[in-house]
Amino acid sequence: MSQGPPPVSGGSGVPVPRRAAEKASGGVDLERSRERRDAAIDRARRRRDASIERVREDHAAAGEQRASAAERARREREVSLLEMIDRLLAGGVVIHGDLTLAVADVDLLYVGLRALIASVDTVERDLIGPLDRPRAA
Repeated sequence: MSQGPPPVSGGSGVPVPRRAAEKASGGVDLERSRERRDAAIDRARRRRDASIERVREDHAAAGEQRASAAERARREREVSLLEMIDRLLAGGVVIHGDLTLAVADVDLLYVGLRALIASVDTVERDLIGPLDRPRAA
């Protein structure tokens, strides 16, 4: 069974534990190494705390950016009903849908819906104008 390093023998031939021998002979060295170790631990803790603080600041800044982006999007999306109808009529909207009512795989009712909703100017500009032009041969 291993019990660690053998004890160091003192001047009187009596074994002295290693730590006591270091303290007696080089207590100053041991104290310096402890101070260096403690200083290194303090530096590591300060670096860790600084990096944690940077992460917290970055996280807070990102949260503010997300909030401001959401607020900006909400303001930009705020459109009155009149503006929305004007946009729809200016561009035109096609509605297409089919509805079938069936019982036991037997179609009882079929409703088809096809509608074009646009302003007269849009229809004349986009649909009627190209149809009235003569085709190139």
